[in-house]
Amino acid sequence: MGTTHPTKLSIIMVVQDVRYKIGKDFMKIYLVRHGQSQWQLEPSENWDTPLTPLGHEQAQRTGEWLAEHQMLDNQTRVEIASLCSSPLIRAQETAVYIAKSLHLPLLTQQNLREADFHVAEHLPQRDTPLQAHSAYEPSKVYAAFKSQAQAALQGLVEQAEANGGSVLAITHGGLIKTMLRLVVDSDRVCFKLCNAGISSIEWRRGRWHLVHLNLWDHLPTELRTY
Repeated sequence: MGTTHPTKLSIIMVVQDVRYKIGKDFMKIYLVRHGQSQWQLEPSENWDTPLTPLGHEQAQRTGEWLAEHQMLDNQTRVEIASLCSSPLIRAQETAVYIAKSLHLPLLTQQNLREADFHVAEHLPQRDTPLQAHSAYEPSKVYAAFKSQAQAALQGLVEQAEANGGSVLAITHGGLIKTMLRLVVDSDRVCFKLCNAGISSIEWRRGRWHLVHLNLWDHLPTELRTY
C-alpha cells in the first residue's frame, strides 16, 4: 500500500485487459458513496438528510474527476457507460453532479437504499485478531438487507450487460460494504469508506476481483471525510 493512499488496495489491483468486452465473461462495476450528509454532522431520527456544503464540493469534484477519464494505471482508464442511484436525498444530490459531468441519464434504483439500522451491530465479532471463528447466524433484519444488496448487485450486473459498458452506482456505505461482503462471501469483514470514495469490482475469469477500495485521488486531504 502506498503511503499517500492508506485505504486504497492497490496491492490487489487487477489490470483491465483491452481484449475484454463487457458481458457475461467480463464486467466492471463502480460503487460511489454519497458526499458528506447533514446527518453525519448532526445525527437525528431523520436519516434521509441532504448534503452539507462540504458534501456538495466532494460530489462536484467526483463528477469532474470521472469526466476527465483518468488513467488508473498504465492500461486502465475510467470509462462509465451508465449511472444509477439510491433514491435517498444525499445519494441523489451526489448523483446529480456526476450525471451532469458525464452527460449521462440517471436511473434510480430502490434496491440501492441504505439500511435503516446500523449494519455493523449485526456482524460477527471476535475477541482477538486470530481467534477462531465461531458459528454465526445473521439476524433477520441483516439477512433481509443482504437479500436487498444481492438484488442490487444483480441489477447492476444486468445493467452492465444491457449497456455493454461499466456501470457506476451512487449509494451508501452500509449497502456498498454489504455488497462487497457478498462478493468475498463473508460477513466476517468490514470496510471503512470515505464520503465520495470510489470502490470498484470486476468480474472476469469466473470470479469477482476487488480492484479498488475507497479510491480518493479526486479529493484533496481537507475534503476526505468518513
